[in-house]
Amino acid sequence: MIEYINKRMIDWATWLKRREDGGLGYPGVANFCNMVSTHSGGGSGPIVMDAAAMEIEHIVLRLRAEKRHLYDVAYWVYAAGDLTMDRVSKELDCCRDTAYTRLHALHLYVMDAVHEITIQASERA
Repeated sequence: MIEYINKRMIDWATWLKRREDGGLGYPGVANFCNMVSTHSGGGSGPIVMDAAAMEIEHIVLRLRAEKRHLYDVAYWVYAAGDLTMDRVSKELDCCRDTAYTRLHALHLYVMDAVHEITIQASERA
């Protein structure tokens, strides 16, 4: 497992669920807390998270068209919820070792795609 890519995929899944929820789910904080001024580090955290998640979203959508078996892994491991690998392997109709192998292949694909995006961005700059 590539921890950096795993973190990016978890962040993407969180963003995806929040986007699909439309903000109508349970609040992350009570309304009265919005009236209290806090001294945080500032910055553009949510915007950066959205941009990073959208980057992964584009990669996952490309997977859906090109490598459906890896897209299925992304869906069942990250987007479907907090499932065990036994449950994921059942949904993928494979053994647990194969599910882990596909998860690693997904991480490699995403890592390569992120590197391509980074290289293209540096060439444009």
